[in-house]
Amino acid sequence: MKKIAITMGDAAGIGPEISVKTVLNEKVLAACVPFIIGSGDIIKEAYPEADVSVFSDFDEIDFSRDDHIKVLDIFPLDKKYYAAGKVLPDPSEASMKYLDEAVSLCLSGKIGAFASAPINKEGMALAGYDFAGATEYLAHLTGTKEYAMVLFFGPIKMFYATNHLSMRDSLDSLNEDMIFNKILFIDKCLREMGEDNRLIAVAAVNPHAGENGKMGREEIDILGPAIKKAEAAGCEVTGPLPADTLFIKAKEGEYGAVLAMFHDQGNIAAKLLNFGSGVTYIHGLPVIRTSVAHGTAYDIAGKGIASEDTLVGAILTASDLAEKKERQNG
Repeated sequence: MKKIAITMGDAAGIGPEISVKTVLNEKVLAACVPFIIGSGDIIKEAYPEADVSVFSDFDEIDFSRDDHIKVLDIFPLDKKYYAAGKVLPDPSEASMKYLDEAVSLCLSGKIGAFASAPINKEGMALAGYDFAGATEYLAHLTGTKEYAMVLFFGPIKMFYATNHLSMRDSLDSLNEDMIFNKILFIDKCLREMGEDNRLIAVAAVNPHAGENGKMGREEIDILGPAIKKAEAAGCEVTGPLPADTLFIKAKEGEYGAVLAMFHDQGNIAAKLLNFGSGVTYIHGLPVIRTSVAHGTAYDIAGKGIASEDTLVGAILTASDLAEKKERQNG
């Protein structure tokens, strides 16, 4: 089975708790060989009763045993940071170093993929990482120019025309070529992920899809022409469709993917339809990385009540994508 890493995320949040729960999950152990990239002292503080083995070098990890929690500790943290419940520079910097190490291990072929516990965007900035989010940082780290964040929730695979932008910047950035290229990229993603249903539903910008220009012209001037071009290029695509009804049909499995126009248009639907179980995946990177679609949850850190379900889903998705990639590469 493939070795799959979990990056522990922000030690001050729920990352350590859900990381341990996930590597002990029976479904995870049946699908892959999991280990944590994180702080040994933090993990021991989180679960003092657990059998935790800490390593400073990946090549020293004993993967022959599945009766202990394996932690690759490349950025030691004081145990005082466990479940601190607030943004702090050291845990924030550590959470980024864990991503660096996971990418390095993936690129070297030592692991098949990795899944990430939550990090904090404010913490990223505090630690000196000037990026909108982990997606943008990982693209920078790997030199990736063309990429897309995909949100898996239930049967829906959701892509975004714009993501971590203000509403005004999102609207200003939309144009026909951009939407056309997004549709082409989604079609490519669905093919590479081995999906049978490749029908792409494009969400409208305006209420009621603009009502023939009465409520805005983006559907007429931008989305409609882009969709026609994509159809002519061989893509299966429909829209623009009113967002308030599109997601109901998407939940029923009618579409292979949804292209949302901006962050909240997609994320509000995802969290209402399947709250807490969304998994994000960055397609286009030279590595396979999935993550939870929730935050650090400082308010419940250290209370033992955080659910690991989404991180379990993330590592199972990462393992599945790694297997598909291996089959496709022959």
